[in-house]
Amino acid sequence: MGLIACTRDCYDTCIFHVVRDGGIRLVPINDFPTLGFTCARGMADVRRLSSPRRVKTPLLRGERQVVEASWGRALGELAARIKEADPDRVIHIDYDGNQGLLTWYYPARLFNALGTASTDYSICSAEGHEAIKLHWGRSYGAMPEELGRRPVVFWALDASTSFIHGWALAKRGRRPTAAVDVVWTRTMKAVDLPVLVRPGTDVVLALGIAREIIEREAYDREFVEKYTYGFDLFRQYVQKFTPQYVEEEAGVSRDLFYKLVDFYLRRPVTVIGFAIGRTENGGDAARAISLIHALLGDPAGFYYSNSGAWGIDFAYLRGLHVSKPSKVVPMGLVGGVIEQFRVVYVWNANPVLTLPQGNRIAKAAERGDITLAVHTPLMDETAEAAHIVLPAPLYLEKDDVIYSYWHNYLVYNAAVAEPPGEARRETWVVKKLAELLVMENHPLLREDPWDAVDVAIRGTGVTLKELMQRRVVKLKAPDYYKFPTATGKVEFYSATAERRGLPPLPQYTPPRRGYILTFPPHPLYTNSQFRDVYGEAEPAVLVNPSDYVGDCIVLYNEAGEVRVRARPSPDVPRGVVAYLGIGNDLGGEPINKVARGEPGPYGGTPKLYTTYVQMRPC
Repeated sequence: MGLIACTRDCYDTCIFHVVRDGGIRLVPINDFPTLGFTCARGMADVRRLSSPRRVKTPLLRGERQVVEASWGRALGELAARIKEADPDRVIHIDYDGNQGLLTWYYPARLFNALGTASTDYSICSAEGHEAIKLHWGRSYGAMPEELGRRPVVFWALDASTSFIHGWALAKRGRRPTAAVDVVWTRTMKAVDLPVLVRPGTDVVLALGIAREIIEREAYDREFVEKYTYGFDLFRQYVQKFTPQYVEEEAGVSRDLFYKLVDFYLRRPVTVIGFAIGRTENGGDAARAISLIHALLGDPAGFYYSNSGAWGIDFAYLRGLHVSKPSKVVPMGLVGGVIEQFRVVYVWNANPVLTLPQGNRIAKAAERGDITLAVHTPLMDETAEAAHIVLPAPLYLEKDDVIYSYWHNYLVYNAAVAEPPGEARRETWVVKKLAELLVMENHPLLREDPWDAVDVAIRGTGVTLKELMQRRVVKLKAPDYYKFPTATGKVEFYSATAERRGLPPLPQYTPPRRGYILTFPPHPLYTNSQFRDVYGEAEPAVLVNPSDYVGDCIVLYNEAGEVRVRARPSPDVPRGVVAYLGIGNDLGGEPINKVARGEPGPYGGTPKLYTTYVQMRPC
C-alpha cells in the first residue's frame, strides 16, 4: 500500500493510501495533515481515469473535421508553426492544473530556451505574494498546526468549501473563529464573528483595525522597536481610518468593528485568501492585514501561502537561470492582446474558460489568426478550440514530486495506473519537440528532468534519492525572524516599495458604484476541473432579492455580455452578483468573457473578483 498526494491547486494537498482491491482506491491518511477525510474532488480522481472525455491520441483539427494523428505528425506540425513565427510571437500558457514539479514547471524550459513570450503566472496568488513581501520580505506565515491552537480569522476565504482541513483544524481546536467576506458564504454562516464588508474595501477595514490597536496602545512595543521600521509614519498615516470612516466606506458598523478589533487582541491567526488579490485594492488589503500581526508582535500570525518557505527553486526548474522569455504578458490581458501572437501552446491549464476574455483565444483560433495547441488529459474548452490536441496523463498515471503551499510535507508520487492510449507526459513532449526544433543540445534541455528536480529541491534539505526512498518527508519550518527587506526589518513604511517606485504604505481607491460580479468557490469543482465527473455547473448567479429583475438576466460591460439565470438570495448583499466557480453562460460562452483583466499593481493578478457590470432582463 503506497502513498500519493493530490496535485490539485488547493490548500489541502491531501495525502492518500493507494489501495488495490480489484481496482484502485484512494484512502485519505488518518494522520496530520489529511486527518482521514478529503473533498468530493479528491475522491473523484480515480473516476477520471476512465472518463469519456479522456484524450487518448493526438488530434488535428482542420476546417471541416477533426482527425486522429500520430505523435510524429502532430509534433511535426507544431514544430513547423513555431519555426515559422518569430519567438516573441509564440506564447505558452500554463498554470496549476497539476502542481507536480515536472508537470507544471519543467516544460517551460523549452520555451525559455527558445526565447518565446510567457505569461506572468499572476492569475491566482501573485498579487498577495508581492504585496506582502513589500513589508516582510517574504510571504510565508503560519504553519498548519497553529490553526488548531489559536483563534482564527478567515479573511476573503470560504474555508469550509475550499480549505477543508484548515477549517477542520480551526473548528476542532475549539477556539473562536471569525470571517470577513463580501457575501454570506458557508464559512461566514458558521463562524462566531462574521463580518460582511463591501467589495474592494477590505484595506479600509484592516487599516482601521491597525489604527484602533495603536490608539489603545495595545501593540507590542518591544517587537515594534526591535524588529520594525517606519512605525511612526504608519501610525500617522492610519489616523484617517477612523471607526466612522470604516463604517462609511466598508459598511461595517462600529459595534461590529470594535468586536473584530477585540478579536484581534486575542492574537488569532489570519488566513488571507487568494481571492483578496483578485479584488479592487486587493494587494493593498493583503499588505494591511499582514501588518496587523506586526503590531501584535506576531511574525507568524498570518497565513497566505507557504510555497516560498520550503526552499524549492521554481525558477531553476523553469530554466530562468539560463534563459528568459522575450516578453511577459499579464495573465489577465492575454485574451485582449491575443492578436500579437501566432502560436499559443497550452498545458496544465484551460485558458479559454479561466482567463479574463479567454473566449478571444478561442475566437482567434477559429479565425486562423493563431495556431492553438494544447497538451491535456481531458477535452475542455481550450481543447475544443485547438488545432492540435495532445493527450496527457492524469496525475495518478505518472511519477512526480508534489509540494503544498500550506503544509510542509514533500511527497514523491509514483504512478499507480497506466496512461490510456498514446498519452505521454510533459517531459516526453518537451524532449521530442526540442529534437524537432534542433534544441535538444541546449543546456536547459540536456539536463535530465529528474536531475533538474534534484537540484531544485536541494534548498529543502532533502535529496531526490532520499525522497524517493521515504516517499513523504516533513520539511522544517522557516525562520520567522528573518526579514529580507531593504532595511532587514518588517517595514510598516516600506522602503522596499519606495525603492521600486511603489507606494510605501497600503493605498485605498474607492470602488466604482454599480453592480460588482464576483466568484465564490464551488464545492464540486477546482476551477474548471471535475465537470467531467459532476456535470456542468448551472449557468446562474445569485443576486439580492432587491436587485432581482427576472429569472434570466444579461450582465454586460465594455468587454461584452453574457446571459445567465438569476436566483434571488439574501446571502448576497445589494449591488453584488455572485457566480459560483468558473463556468459558462446560457449560450455556452465563458462567464469570464466579461471578467475584469486589469492587473493589480504588485503581482499583476487581474481584478476579476471586482468585475464591474450592468444588468438587464433577457
